[in-house]
Amino acid sequence: MGLSRSDRALASTAVLSILYCRIRFQVREVQRDRLSVMKRPDQSSPPTYDEALRIARDLVRDPDTLVPYPHQGLENARYGQGFAFLQTIGTDRGEMDGYVLVTTTSYGSGLLSASGDTIESVIAEHLSQAEHANRHIPDSELSVAHRLALEAYDGGLTRIGEIPRSGAIAPEVADYAEFLLIGLRRRGVRGDSARSIFARNDFLMQSPAAGRRYTQPCPHCDRPTIYEERYPRAVCDHCLSRTTDHAGRRVRGFNTSMSGGMICYYADTLEHPDGSGSQKEECVETTRTGACFIDGHPATMQEARFGGIVVQMEPRKSARRRWFR
Repeated sequence: MGLSRSDRALASTAVLSILYCRIRFQVREVQRDRLSVMKRPDQSSPPTYDEALRIARDLVRDPDTLVPYPHQGLENARYGQGFAFLQTIGTDRGEMDGYVLVTTTSYGSGLLSASGDTIESVIAEHLSQAEHANRHIPDSELSVAHRLALEAYDGGLTRIGEIPRSGAIAPEVADYAEFLLIGLRRRGVRGDSARSIFARNDFLMQSPAAGRRYTQPCPHCDRPTIYEERYPRAVCDHCLSRTTDHAGRRVRGFNTSMSGGMICYYADTLEHPDGSGSQKEECVETTRTGACFIDGHPATMQEARFGGIVVQMEPRKSARRRWFR
């Protein structure tokens, strides 16, 4: 039996969607390597046109196709100020229209042809998001857990339990507040207030799910870390940053692609904070075996189930390994 007109339309839409996702992934894979050596946007210092053009040329596959797209609203925006460019992207299905935005909040590029977007709609969405991310969040929108996390983050505390009145906090509230505090640290940059981080990250403004557990104690230092039923011995962010090889040299794990995999590099060979690159040196031992250490105690580094890297402490009954400097 043949397909009806509506079925054929749905099938065509599905094929186009798959094609769009495939092309977008290919474009991002090429651009990701170039982005890795670029500095992050500075919200306090809008780029000049020449700076934006240089960044845009680094972002695209074929810089000769770049065409400036003047836009007064973007170039004079209160938040997310920057410049827009059009580009032509060559794919295995032919040439497609694309865009590049270089702003104080992000460097981005993408396709226009397959998605049905226009450069005007892309800019409008960017400016709307920039305004939303810089909105003021009044106390009336903050729950008890949010206010506790805000107080702890802005006060430089390591955990909710360090707040003087923490003993009177309900356990489930304290648990969610610890979760929020971890999220604030992961999403914040130097000089950020907790309120501004909440504004930029809508998921942190959500209410907790009833009956859900959000944190667990780190098996090494007892600091709170994100609860993972699959990884009961996962370490906190503080201990994760101190992971080393057998000789005591610090290491960091990364996914090798969007689909997973793991590779481990020595931390002192990664990019510098100012954005300048260096020659990455792989820690082959940890990449191959996952074996690593925290303060001399054995641990295992592995690819997490849904992406990312997780480090778990080995049970204390394992022989303790020490090194000498």
